[in-house]
Amino acid sequence: MFDWDEGNIDKNLKHGVQDWEIEEACQDPRSCIIGYRLVKSEWRYVLLGRSATSGKYLRVVYTLRTAPDGETLIRPISAVEMSVAQRRR
Repeated sequence: MFDWDEGNIDKNLKHGVQDWEIEEACQDPRSCIIGYRLVKSEWRYVLLGRSATSGKYLRVVYTLRTAPDGETLIRPISAVEMSVAQRRR
């Protein structure tokens, strides 16, 4: 379901966000996609969600990739804690 490799694993620790928190925020049933745009021929989505375990409200930017078996994978690009305005949304 998620695409992690040396290019993105632990990349968001500098923002105080663990990889498992990103996965939980993306799987949050109350999460919502608030935007998307085309970057270098790849769609980037912006999702607001909450990590169930840590309780952090996160803004996650991700793209979708296709695995060799055809499964659609979520590839996280960046994640930070939401601003107050984003939490109100």
